[in-house]
Amino acid sequence: MAMLKFIKRCEVDYEAVRKTYLPKEYLRFQFDSSRKRMSTIIENVTDNATGYTKRLHVKGASEIVVETCSHYLDFDGNQ
Repeated sequence: MAMLKFIKRCEVDYEAVRKTYLPKEYLRFQFDSSRKRMSTIIENVTDNATGYTKRLHVKGASEIVVETCSHYLDFDGNQ
């Protein structure tokens, strides 16, 4: 909520930005206090550099998120 209030104060059209960058197809896992994070999977993302068609956005405490990772990609798309 704080981020949305900040965006509104900056007079940014949040809905227009959302329509531009968020595809219609996505799956969201709401914040859960036991998981200490929330996640959104965006499908059908065209990323010519890596060839992946899905993208996972995770919001939460960095130490919790990193703990749950078994793999990661660096800036160049390498594991």
